[in-house]
Amino acid sequence: MSCSLVEDIQKAYRRLVEVVDKIPVSKRQNKEMEAAGGRVSVADLIAYQIGWGTCLIRWYETGLRGESPEMPGEGFSKWDYVAIAKDFYQKYLYDASSQQMAVFEKVVFRILDIVRKEELNGHLDQEGVWSWCTLPSGKKWPLSKWVRVNTASPYKRAASLIKDRYV
Repeated sequence: MSCSLVEDIQKAYRRLVEVVDKIPVSKRQNKEMEAAGGRVSVADLIAYQIGWGTCLIRWYETGLRGESPEMPGEGFSKWDYVAIAKDFYQKYLYDASSQQMAVFEKVVFRILDIVRKEELNGHLDQEGVWSWCTLPSGKKWPLSKWVRVNTASPYKRAASLIKDRYV
């Protein structure tokens, strides 16, 4: 699964970047798409990816230290997805689209490094290795599932939203 996880992330990331690249920079901050919580822009969708990727990296790094990360974090103590998304739209919006895309790339590459490392350690697909990978219900997820729901899956959704609106 992990090799395919790396490939899935890379493929979804490349597709999203290709779709964004087709949008003129001057239109990337126009709020022309419907999403949970209201209208969003291309820049908002990329900010959302950066936000959740940053959370994932922080959770992982906190877990490496043997600590329990604040979940979801970013100043939130409960999973209010609309409020978190709006926070990401502000926090990860940059003056230049190229700067935002460079930050996004850096986040994706760090996550890919984590996936590769944990596959080598044999911890990527094992349940119960990471205490923070436990849902509020008590169900334990492997790290690979947390990675997928915070990378490949939302990248595909963002690419589809943008493509449906612009391309």
